[in-house]
Amino acid sequence: MTSIIDVDFSLAIYNRTGKYFVGRDILEDQGHLVGSVYYWRLAANRPPVGLRAKLLGRALAIEDGLRARYGDSTVAALRSRRPMLHMDPSTVVHAALRASDIVLCHDLGPLTHPELFTPAVCDLYRRAYAVVSRADARMVFVSQASMDAYRDLYGDNSDMRVIYPAIRAEIGGQGDPVAIPGPFLLTVGSVGNRKNQATSIEAFARSGLHQSGVSYVICGAREPGADAVAAVAASTPGVILLPYVTDAELQWLYGAASGFVLMSRLEGFGVPVAEAIARGLVPLVTADSVLEEVAGEGALVAPCHDADAIAAQMNRLVALTSAERALRQQRLARSIARFSRQSFAQGWSTLIHDVAGRAQLVPAGTVAFQGMQSASQAC
Repeated sequence: MTSIIDVDFSLAIYNRTGKYFVGRDILEDQGHLVGSVYYWRLAANRPPVGLRAKLLGRALAIEDGLRARYGDSTVAALRSRRPMLHMDPSTVVHAALRASDIVLCHDLGPLTHPELFTPAVCDLYRRAYAVVSRADARMVFVSQASMDAYRDLYGDNSDMRVIYPAIRAEIGGQGDPVAIPGPFLLTVGSVGNRKNQATSIEAFARSGLHQSGVSYVICGAREPGADAVAAVAASTPGVILLPYVTDAELQWLYGAASGFVLMSRLEGFGVPVAEAIARGLVPLVTADSVLEEVAGEGALVAPCHDADAIAAQMNRLVALTSAERALRQQRLARSIARFSRQSFAQGWSTLIHDVAGRAQLVPAGTVAFQGMQSASQAC
């Protein structure tokens, strides 16, 4: 079959967060339409791992550094004869971006919340989004909130649409038990400043729930601000800070929790909220945020910086009657029906075929670089 697009999936070199899972699902669903998949300059059948991943990640960082310091003309740009799908805006800085290309945007955080990111990351995304805007590339957003944030900064591109991620099938089932004493509230997500766990821990301490035998469990990979969260967690009775857990352990945590809490300061979509709802949990999320967009009217909400308001809602979450919980679960289930794998696959298939209708297709494997040749076709 004639391939329609190539894909830059460089974020898979070092990223196993929600961004990675969205990209993985796209490739699983649309792989028959994809020619070559690039991990930095390497075209491969699967994401690199181990030493190869470390070397590629280092090479990608060096190239980004050279471009930031000396300008884009210092390094040859990746150029494909097919339209290119970029799984993250950051990769457009080392490509010859065109209006026919597709850029998947998760959030505008480095631009709208620069205090949550390193200066280098903010600079990279500022340059990347400027390239996307100038090229008038096709854009896909994981939420309406992210698309609105882009519009506020850059206006409209010619083709902009929202395709919601799908809830991962891996979070179904009973899973592997985790040693947690008694009932507990659960937060899932990278631990650090962005997810705001320190404020949630402070709210838990004010709630008095620990005195009632309720614990607060937090799990996720570490990102900037994780050490401060760990220090607060260690000094707060009833808080259990776990490392990044396996999918089997996460299944059990979702199934055993009394409620879900995510008072994030910034999200592109909020995959853990959708996963928690799919497992029957009522969530407490940040008011007036994309998390409220995802959860819908069945969720409890509070301002993410108001520890007293969060504490009050934590108490309310634990004390929900069976009837109120059931009513909220019905509303929540209707909200997350938007995030089916079928809807996700159909949205991407429609977009890719739209691209095919406006581009001259070329046979699979016909890929070139501006100024250099492809490194390899196998991993």
